[in-house]
Amino acid sequence: MRFRLLSLVLPLVLAPISLEATNLDGSSAADGDAEAARLYSRANDYVMNLREGSYSYAYLQFYWKRAQANIDRIRHVYPDSPTAKALSRGDLKIGPYALDYFKDRVLYNLETKQLGAFEDVNCAIFLFSLDTKRSDAVRDRARLEIAEVLAHRQRWEEALRFPVPDDRRAQLLATIFRVAAFDDHPEIVEKIMRTTPQRWRDAAGFTAITAEAMALQGKPRSELYSFVGGHPQPDVRTAALRGVIERDQTIRRMALLRIPVGDSIKTSHYVVGNASLRENVPDAAAQIFSGDLDAAAPLLSVYYASTGRAPETAAPVEAHEAYLQYLFDSERMGDVETYVRDSNLGGEAKRACELKVIGLHAEEGEMPEAEKARKAFAADFSAGADEAALAELLGRLDMPDTPVVAYARTFADLPITDPCVLATAIMEWSMSPNRSQRGATPWDAVVQRFAGGFDNLPMPKSSAVRDAASSMKPY
Repeated sequence: MRFRLLSLVLPLVLAPISLEATNLDGSSAADGDAEAARLYSRANDYVMNLREGSYSYAYLQFYWKRAQANIDRIRHVYPDSPTAKALSRGDLKIGPYALDYFKDRVLYNLETKQLGAFEDVNCAIFLFSLDTKRSDAVRDRARLEIAEVLAHRQRWEEALRFPVPDDRRAQLLATIFRVAAFDDHPEIVEKIMRTTPQRWRDAAGFTAITAEAMALQGKPRSELYSFVGGHPQPDVRTAALRGVIERDQTIRRMALLRIPVGDSIKTSHYVVGNASLRENVPDAAAQIFSGDLDAAAPLLSVYYASTGRAPETAAPVEAHEAYLQYLFDSERMGDVETYVRDSNLGGEAKRACELKVIGLHAEEGEMPEAEKARKAFAADFSAGADEAALAELLGRLDMPDTPVVAYARTFADLPITDPCVLATAIMEWSMSPNRSQRGATPWDAVVQRFAGGFDNLPMPKSSAVRDAASSMKPY
């Protein structure tokens, strides 16, 4: 009887409370209305006052996602409040954006930008991915530079998984394998060899890369010659001699510049090992090419140019570039400036050497001269302005005693308009032994320059990604 009486009395007792507490959190209607209005005001302030360009994307994302969380809370906890009803009618926006547009498109785009500004590799991938339908040599180079940086950082699986069309897969595999071989990671070399089908190994030139790595690392020459003898293909012989020459050039240059070296020399793209080993390059060429010096002649012209013998006009481009480097290291900048004219160069050799001259001016610290040469090159080769700006940066990266310091706008302010060229520039800086960074990270400014704004955004292809980008993690 007592329970029956309680069941009749309890609804009468709770009725006033239920009329007063109409919200999910148990608050009164008045308190809920006030809280909903406060939440909306804060959300709107976050979006109106925290603007792109004034703050990092990570900072912006934290508060803009909190703004969305406020809107979601209003609708879920205070559904009968005037603010919730105004939101449902579309009478209110969040900042300048319609509510659905902000949640579905702006926050997804902000997530993409935040990821792109997270670090140097992410930024390069972001730039590389702006036009996924593009296919050209400039974009190919950016892809390979990204893969090379990932490999140097021993992020092998990421590098190997990097998306690439089948007709570019051999290039990617060659780049990753080259880093593993040049930097002497035998376990990775073995793994890549074991997991890569033979046709891709052949297409990527794994055997030739191995020969070049043996030469650079200063492996006993009897081992190198035996390896070449067992793989007498022209590309293997060429790679082996190229490694010998690269090694010799690097060691001689360190000596000429009076830069002390230990057992190894680290450059941007490879390591010279066993630096105490010196050799007679022509003799090594004769051994590698079994006495056929005519076949070795193109590479030997590069070697002789690097020692101060001026190349013939018809010599390979690399020989002219090596001679320019020799003139620069010998402090003959006057001859560097007039070399293209005095040698009557044309075509690709002229283009490559003019880019080299830009870089050498920058390496010397002669920035006015570098700027003058860069602008002259851009005028002569209207499609090459980005190349000239990249050459200038590469020259600055080669300054042995002065690191290229990256500030907040260092890369965003480079006179480069092609995002893939800028991606290459960032990756080259990332591989430079003397890179440095101060202050705010420079990647937010780069992302904003190439993908700033939130207008006319497409819908995300994945609803799961869209929802994840618009919701906050629980605290």
